[in-house]
Amino acid sequence: MLKVLVVPWGNPFQWEQITYEFKGIKLKSKSSLPLLIEVLKPEKIIIIALDTIANFRNRDGKPEIELKNFSKYLDVEKDVKDRIKWFLEKEILENILDPELKQKFSKFISEEKLKIIVAPGVGIFPNIAVEGEMLDFYHYILYKLAKELPVDDLEVYLDLTHGINFMPTLIYRALNNLLGLAAFVRNVHFVVLNSEPFPQGFIGEEKAKVLRETILHIRKVEDRYIHPKPIYSKVSNEKLVAFIASLANGFPLVFATFYPKINELESVLDEEFQEFLKNIEVKEKKIKRNKNLSDDFKTISKLFYLIKILNSTFDKSNINIPKEELSAKELESLVDIIFKKILKIKMFAKRDINIIKKFVKRAIKKEGEIKERLLHGERVRYLEVFNFIKKDTTDDAKERQDIDPRNFIAHSGLAMDLIYVKWNGNDVFLSYDEDRLKEVIEYSTESIRIEKVDHKNHQ
Repeated sequence: MLKVLVVPWGNPFQWEQITYEFKGIKLKSKSSLPLLIEVLKPEKIIIIALDTIANFRNRDGKPEIELKNFSKYLDVEKDVKDRIKWFLEKEILENILDPELKQKFSKFISEEKLKIIVAPGVGIFPNIAVEGEMLDFYHYILYKLAKELPVDDLEVYLDLTHGINFMPTLIYRALNNLLGLAAFVRNVHFVVLNSEPFPQGFIGEEKAKVLRETILHIRKVEDRYIHPKPIYSKVSNEKLVAFIASLANGFPLVFATFYPKINELESVLDEEFQEFLKNIEVKEKKIKRNKNLSDDFKTISKLFYLIKILNSTFDKSNINIPKEELSAKELESLVDIIFKKILKIKMFAKRDINIIKKFVKRAIKKEGEIKERLLHGERVRYLEVFNFIKKDTTDDAKERQDIDPRNFIAHSGLAMDLIYVKWNGNDVFLSYDEDRLKEVIEYSTESIRIEKVDHKNHQ
């Protein structure tokens, strides 16, 4: 498992030296970070800071970086990164006594295994005032983490020791949602850490004594393996909604038909992100966000990370999607991969695929027009195959064509009047009626609402 350490930081220039302890190891520092590197040995570190520390200097004149009059947001972001790097190098690295740990810490910085994300904050401070929606932070973090988190099996540590205000809650929420998507095809271990509170309110010699003698123990406040967590949010793109529904409810053919291309998702995200940045007004010591990141942006950020994970999985399994027609074998492989941890969905989806295979195989052994059409490789509506085997009356057949969302869900999205089947001599191929894709999208979309209600009622 690849270890990733995520750390929200408030204002590090207000922190003081104190001893931290974790798993029996003690280390004196202004941050829990060196000790966590020593104990956890992460492969990647993500520090999340706020733009509200731009141009900050404490009473001691630190960091020793010039103050600026900002005119664009990119300069604000760069200033914050420069100040965080200064703190890492001057206040942490230079005070590490252990040569081996010092080298490890330095290597993280020099090899860029340590990533600094500067996220939009809110509030009025002597150094800067920032105005905007608080949820911009959440949407922004989802987007950045979706790009930064690896696609491997993961062991993610979230250290909340230095997080302030809304940061811990929203970062936890973002990670929980993204890792819940990764968990469909990856093993994901999530651990949340926090130290005991830093001693406050002491002055003079008493303060020096408290800082010298106090040990802040870092504790695990959560430790669990993540289970798959679907997306239930909708977006304005109806095909993406159908795809979202396919994962939530187990529709393998919908999944393959509407599987999004990652470059198209990234393009949509990057375009809105650039528009968001363009609408941030910066005047000296004031930042005002005039445009918010949308709910679509939030959901598509999650989708982007999901597709990034799935693409790496499908590349190794030689699965090529999106495509409109798949063999039963391909559909079964998809089900085995994406629903391997949700046994109920996996069982029902494979059952429905197998029923279709059995009916087609029976049809090619029975004399009649349907047999001839199938043996000639023609696409045949599955309802016709079903009626051919069952010898249903016209009235019965019409009744079966009355599809509703619950029926669509119950048959894994393989409603008999919406799909075509084809026989190639070895396997059955399935595809949707291209003239009725609108209906497929509508039933898929409605299934999200039903699933959300059912999930809520059973909590």
